[in-house]
Parts: sequence; C-alpha cells; structure tokens
Amino acid sequence: MKNIDKTNNNLEKIENCIELAEKTDMIVYSKQFFPISQLNKLKHHRLNFAFKGLNEDCEKKLLAVYPKDLTEEDLFFPVKYFKIEKKSKFIDLEHKHYLGNILALGLKRESLGDLIVKNGHCYGIILENMFDFLKENLLRVNSSPVELIEIDESEIPQNEYQELNVTLASLRLDSLVAELTNLSRTLGTNYIDLGNVQLNYEVEREKSTKVTVGDTIIIKKYGKFKIMEENGTTKKEKIKLIIRKYI
Repeated sequence: MKNIDKTNNNLEKIENCIELAEKTDMIVYSKQFFPISQLNKLKHHRLNFAFKGLNEDCEKKLLAVYPKDLTEEDLFFPVKYFKIEKKSKFIDLEHKHYLGNILALGLKRESLGDLIVKNGHCYGIILENMFDFLKENLLRVNSSPVELIEIDESEIPQNEYQELNVTLASLRLDSLVAELTNLSRTLGTNYIDLGNVQLNYEVEREKSTKVTVGDTIIIKKYGKFKIMEENGTTKKEKIKLIIRKYI
C-alpha cells in the first residue's frame, strides 16, 4: 500500500509539472528525481518531455516539460554531478554505505539520483540547491573521511557490465528468466509470480509477456540485464540474443 501511495503521489507531481508548463508556456523542471517507469510513457500533443539522470543506464531521472517550439539545447537542468573521494586506503566502502550515510543527513531520497561506486569512490547526481548542503555535511562515510567535489557530467563513469550470449526457444519472459538464473522453467515462473522480476522497471507477473531488444530486466538476487541485440537463430531455430549483465 505504501508503494502504491508513493507512486500515486509521484504521478500527481508529474501531472502538476505538465499543467504548469501548459499554463505558462515555459520550461518546467521537476523538483525531484522519478523512477524511469513513471516517465517513459509520457506523451502530450502540445508539450515535449526530456529527462536527466546520472548516465544512460540510470534508474532515476529529473523531468523537464517544455513547449514544442523549443529543443533540448534550450534546457538547463538544475542538477550538479559530484564525486565523493574516499580518503582512507584501509576501509572498503560500497554503494549501501554511501547511500546510507547521505540519507542519514536528512536528505530526501527523491533529491538524489543514482549512485555509482567505482574504485572505492562514489559518483552521483543531485538537485542543484541541495549540493552545498551535502558538501558541507558529508565529511565521513562509516569511519572513512571523505571529500565531495563537483565534477562535469563527462566524468561520470558508465555502469560496468559483461556481455552474455543467450539462446532461447521463445522470447517469453519466463524463458528468459529461466536462462538468466539457471533455474528450471517452473521455478523461473514461480519467481515471476512472486513479483521478483521487473520488466523496464515495473514488476511483471505475466510469464508469457514478450521481451524485445532494448528491454531492461531486473531479477531479484540475480541482477540487472538489458537485451542489446537479436543475433539470428541457431540450427535448431533457437533465438540468439546478446544481453548485457550489469556488474
């Protein structure tokens, strides 16, 4: 029930942005980051939509609503990119440590986009008006001193991944889940039934749903995957896919 209320609240905020842009005929930026699943279906006959997140594979993005006579070059999203440099060589920090310490400062999760941890350092994106607060108050993560510095968008690393070559009898979701998890088709179907599988960032419980190139699949405890390419068929007419598994 809590997740449903949060989703409805987010959809109301998105609708408010659209109504304000309609009324003023000006660019309107959201005041929070939204899950992609709540943004990727937006359409309007008089307005355009654009999104800004940490990188191309991020799960949360800021929304811009703007008139049709403008282009994305006219947009200046009110965000800042940052790097949190770990100063201790003897303490290992993970994503959960950085996120937990940031939220412990009192920041709302919605004011922060995705975080990536690489080589022990953390990279992120935040609402512009919250950057100084984070910089002044985030001095340690667990027991390690840290320093937060503003960086350019071009300095944000892409998510790391490995490429998988997968063959499927069909493009059904249950077939793909079974292959990616090494579970039987029956156990894979049960996993879907339990709500443990997301398709394009929304829980999908229909086992026969067709997947296609560009789809993102998140399987609880197994990871995040993206279908990159359909690569023909085998001699036995099985479909060959190239899939990216995020590390």
